[in-house]
Amino acid sequence: MGSTNSGQASQANAEQSTDESGSTTSINQSSRDSHHSTPGDALRTLPTEAQERGTRFVSAQAMQAKLFSVYDAAAAAEDALALVQEQLTLTLDRSYYEADEIESMAAQLDYLLTLDTLELSDADLVSDLSGEDLVAEE
Repeated sequence: MGSTNSGQASQANAEQSTDESGSTTSINQSSRDSHHSTPGDALRTLPTEAQERGTRFVSAQAMQAKLFSVYDAAAAAEDALALVQEQLTLTLDRSYYEADEIESMAAQLDYLLTLDTLELSDADLVSDLSGEDLVAEE
C-alpha cells in the first residue's frame, strides 16, 4: 500500500511539472532545464497550470512541490531560504493558494535573492577599494 501512495505522489508531481515522462528523475531534469528562470518564475507557473486545469486554485501539495524545487536556489540567500522554509511549513495547514498570493511570494523570493546578490557585489567592491587604498598609501 505504501508503494501505491508513493506512485501516486510521483504521478502528482509529474503532473505539476511540464515533463512528459513523469518520472522523478525527469522532474529533476526539468528543474535543471529551467535554470535560466528565477525561483519566483518557477512559483509563477502554478496559477497558469491551475488555469489550464480549469481552476483558479493551486493545491497546497502543488505549492509544496514547487517550493521544494526552488529550495536549493533559495539557499543562496539566508532570508530567501527562511521564506521558503516558512511557506513550506504553512502549506501543512492549507488546502489551496490563489494566484495573487503566489505572485506576492514569488516577487518577495526574487527580491530577497537579488538583494543578497547585490550585497555580495557591494562587499566585493568594498574589499577591492580597501586594497586600492593600501596600494595608494605605499
